[in-house]
Amino acid sequence: MRTKRTAIIVLVACLTVMVATIAAGCSKDAEEEPAEIQLSFVTEAYVLTGQGEPFVEEGRALDTSGDDAYMVVLDALREPPEGMTTVLKEEYKILSVRVSTIGRSAMVDLASEGLSGGSMEEELLISQIVRTLMLNFQDIGSVQFTVDGFMTDTLMGHLGVDRPFTLEPYEDADGTVKYSVEVVESSGSS
Repeated sequence: MRTKRTAIIVLVACLTVMVATIAAGCSKDAEEEPAEIQLSFVTEAYVLTGQGEPFVEEGRALDTSGDDAYMVVLDALREPPEGMTTVLKEEYKILSVRVSTIGRSAMVDLASEGLSGGSMEEELLISQIVRTLMLNFQDIGSVQFTVDGFMTDTLMGHLGVDRPFTLEPYEDADGTVKYSVEVVESSGSS
């Protein structure tokens, strides 16, 4: 009789510990902290003069734990800090961002409505998106743009977007690592 009672007490104690452990794992204290994301913003000086470094990265804590991590990061580009600007205006709607696990290519789909601007704006928009995605997500090896779900030759009529873009590191004269956005060359070209 005593062993049966002891066994029940041990079982109840084990169940209590197990429930407490599960509950602790589900608490808000156990949630992941927001990730430090590097957002690429355009310098106001570059927009005004066309001279100098066009991009400056700003670190910002963002919750990228959900399925919409890419959209969360790109939406944060709409809120530039003081002294910087963004090319991702409110009228530019990002419909989706999908990443192929096989080719590591991100497909950024923009709505055609409201998508217009000059060549400088188009180049800065492409670069701002490519830089921000590729500096923060290791699963992205290139970025391809589509409009309304379809491949297109250009976003605003000035630059070709029929091939994906990538981010290439280089060192400037001071030895500082910088990045340039480049078109991915076709593997079949000679």
